[in-house]
Amino acid sequence: AGAELDFDKTQFTGYETKTCTAKILAILKDNAQIAESDAAAGEVSVILDSTPFYAESGGQVADTGLLAFEGADVKVYDCKKDSLKHFMHIAHVENGSIEVGDKCRAVIDIDRRNAIKRNHTSAHLLQAALRLVLGDHVHQAGSYVDAERLRFDFTHFSAVNHEELQRIEDIVNAKILEGIAVEN
Repeated sequence: AGAELDFDKTQFTGYETKTCTAKILAILKDNAQIAESDAAAGEVSVILDSTPFYAESGGQVADTGLLAFEGADVKVYDCKKDSLKHFMHIAHVENGSIEVGDKCRAVIDIDRRNAIKRNHTSAHLLQAALRLVLGDHVHQAGSYVDAERLRFDFTHFSAVNHEELQRIEDIVNAKILEGIAVEN
């Protein structure tokens, strides 16, 4: 669907703000553009001109939240980015109807975003501790970060033993307890 969408990329505002006013550029259902959608339409993808929603990327899950329209509420439960950098808000129209050109207030679930950010920061701390304990040859080989947990895959020539694991945990926990300020 991305190649058929002939408008500018979505402006991502999520590093500066957790909410913004936005305009619908397109509504997609079953990978086809539609002019309008209502609660009976089921799942839709809404593309906005700007968004605070982080799109799934690099093993980190997307933001969730709400698109609040005059006369309609749209619950966003996923966000993906196509090759042309259009952010597709995977959503369900809870009530009312929406159409291309409508303006809304895009609002992320800030508590969930903060939990994801904490786990994302923990992944960086974990990588640093792994390299300190196991060696500079350790490299990230994948990850998954959501609001409840993180998974960090890495390369190493053997299984991590109990003593090494304890040292890694101690390093990460000590850094967390320092309460160092983190920049976005």
